[in-house]
Formats: sequence, C-alpha cells, structure tokens
Amino acid sequence: MSQFFASLPADEISSARPSQCSIDGLSVLLVRDSEGTIFAFENNCSHADKPLEKGVWNAQTREILCPFHKAVFEVAHAGRVRVGPAVVSLQVFPVQIREHNGIPTVFVGIDSSD
Repeated sequence: MSQFFASLPADEISSARPSQCSIDGLSVLLVRDSEGTIFAFENNCSHADKPLEKGVWNAQTREILCPFHKAVFEVAHAGRVRVGPAVVSLQVFPVQIREHNGIPTVFVGIDSSD
C-alpha cells in the first residue's frame, strides 16, 4: 500500500524539464506532459544507476532520455524501456494533487512495503 507524501507545489512542475525532490529518503523526479498530467518517477536510470534529473523530458511522448547512455523510458507506460541499453523499467509512483497549507501540492505515493 502506498503512503502519500507532499512534494512540490503543482504549479512548479514543468513540461520543459524534470523537477527533483526528496521523498522519504528517495530522489524523485516530477514532470508534466503536454496535456498537463503530472508524473513522478525514481531519479535513477536502471541501466547504470545514474541520476535522470538532467535527462531530456519529452512532454509529447511522455518519455525521458537518460543523459548518460541514452536509454529512453516511457513514463506514462509504467516506466517501461523503449530504447536500451536499459532493460529494467523505471519505478513510477502514483500522484495526487491536494491542498497543503493552502497551496495545490503534488503528493507522491511511495510503497510502504519497500
């Protein structure tokens, strides 16, 4: 079961580049697609254990390109690998938008069984 944690104000999430935050000790990236949907996923390429925060986000295709070895992950499709060398999907987290201190905020669900 997921426990939801406050991350960043919803209006700070961009469709141009990922926003990084730390949630319960885990580095997470938040992005917005071209339709305004917000996604959250682990800031870690499954291929070489490198951060994705400087990766290229494509808001149209909902894909992130790893800046190190050019793996491409389909964030909207459970983080599956579209282009290697990665073979393991990214961990994608559920999100909710809730009021937090009067501000619409992105809450990210982290699995409490980890």
